[in-house]
Amino acid sequence: MAAARAKIICYYDLVSPYTYMGFKLFNRYRKQWPGVDVTFTPMLLGGVMNTVKNQPLFNFPSKKNHMIADLDRISAVTGVPFKFPTEFPVLTVLPMRVLTALQIHEAAEKYEQCIDKLFDEYFVHNRNISKVEVIQAALVPLFNQDTAKVQSYLQLASQPEVKQIFKQNTDEAIARGVFGAPTFIVKKAGEPEDKEYLFFGSDRLEIIAAFLGLPYQGLVPKGTNPKL
Repeated sequence: MAAARAKIICYYDLVSPYTYMGFKLFNRYRKQWPGVDVTFTPMLLGGVMNTVKNQPLFNFPSKKNHMIADLDRISAVTGVPFKFPTEFPVLTVLPMRVLTALQIHEAAEKYEQCIDKLFDEYFVHNRNISKVEVIQAALVPLFNQDTAKVQSYLQLASQPEVKQIFKQNTDEAIARGVFGAPTFIVKKAGEPEDKEYLFFGSDRLEIIAAFLGLPYQGLVPKGTNPKL
């Protein structure tokens, strides 16, 4: 069966600074792409990389230094705020399972607000998102100060159903050829549902837009002029 609409599935993990950048930049153009269905799928990046025998950039001093400088440049050029966290990397199993539970039980808009907030906590405010108290403090304002509701999602994160779905997401990512984050699985409208294309990296948005015939006006919105 042919897909009625184009689809973009983004596999992500909060631990990845390039995914933070990709998430922020991608969402600048979502409103210009109303004909595309978008899904953000949580996965465990460490599990993917261990399985495919990939290694993080931070394992190599020269790549580590370049990564930090590169992210600072991207921030300056795009206007996306960024501060490399003091504690890096942190274990993101808990916040990613919380996001898995949120994806199951909340509307997409609320779920994506929670992704955005936790990314900001780590890569803007330099807070350790592996800690329960940090997750709770970040998310409570998004639920009208309903602490009990956020605590219920923290509890759901340890439930077998959520753990299993999170693991399935990670296994599915590996089966699709994912080896890092962010990874975008793209499907064209009119093509068979099982026909898909993999794009890796936060710098592939322009290519994805061209591939799908979507408008794209560059990294910097009109009216801004950030400087290096």
